[in-house]
Amino acid sequence: MASRRDSRVGFVGVGKLGRPMAQRILRAGHDLLVFDTEASARSAFQGTTAEVATSLTELASECGIVCLCLPGPAEVEQVVSGRDGIGSTVRPGTLVVDHTTNSPTVVRQVGEQLRLRGAALIDAPVSGGIEGAAAGTLTALIGGEPEHVERARPLLEAFSTAIVHVGPLGAGTVAKLMNNLATFALDQVIGECLTIGARAGIEPDRLLEALQQSAIGKGGNLHVRMPETFMKGDFEPRFTLAGAHKDVRLAVGLAEESGVPIRIARAVLDEIESALSKGLGDRDASIVMTLQEERAGVHISSRSHAT
Repeated sequence: MASRRDSRVGFVGVGKLGRPMAQRILRAGHDLLVFDTEASARSAFQGTTAEVATSLTELASECGIVCLCLPGPAEVEQVVSGRDGIGSTVRPGTLVVDHTTNSPTVVRQVGEQLRLRGAALIDAPVSGGIEGAAAGTLTALIGGEPEHVERARPLLEAFSTAIVHVGPLGAGTVAKLMNNLATFALDQVIGECLTIGARAGIEPDRLLEALQQSAIGKGGNLHVRMPETFMKGDFEPRFTLAGAHKDVRLAVGLAEESGVPIRIARAVLDEIESALSKGLGDRDASIVMTLQEERAGVHISSRSHAT
């Protein structure tokens, strides 16, 4: 017969993001024990059926699944490997689910430490922010063994509408870091676009609306163009690299005419011109990404159509 400990969920780190995630786990009917060093975080669970642990040792000893939602790698190492951390008291069979945006190296090191104790780890960082956590619409990016992912699935479904098992331990963290890199890089190039547009006489709100209603705002590159071109190595032109060069060159020229300093747009133009120098102007514009493939020594697209 399963004990209460086997089905009990511990949640370490119930701050801005962890709190709504833990609250949705509680709302889904799970027996919940929470821990946080901040009294204000703990107080959010007063008057609920959740209990508050007095220590990490107590939480680790009383829960079959332990979730972590912490600021970063240093805090994960402290919570798992530090003095009085869960790594020294976790029981065999425990599953630890790390929602922290972490370092893949730390994830694997902590995973090995837990494995030696007879426990298991999956990394499950989430995308969607506080609003997504509150609404239960997060995307969980998972690294770990399939059986461990399936064991965690009922918890993940409490706050996620998409659960993507990316690969082995650490893969979820890699995916989350790449998502954030792409997000913040896009923020910066849009910042350049808005300032160029403003100098050229467009109200920033109107330009932002135009971007939202155009291909970039509708995710056309990620959902249509890239899967059908670069990922397949199919560079039959939908939109030629020469055409892309003309448009980006005109945009950079507009920035120069308007007196707007730019960094990212100029780097984009330089990359396109490097691809043009290889005689690729009549191929699909996505072929420019093969330059990064070559630099990195990573084979992604089929090269049979790349020349």
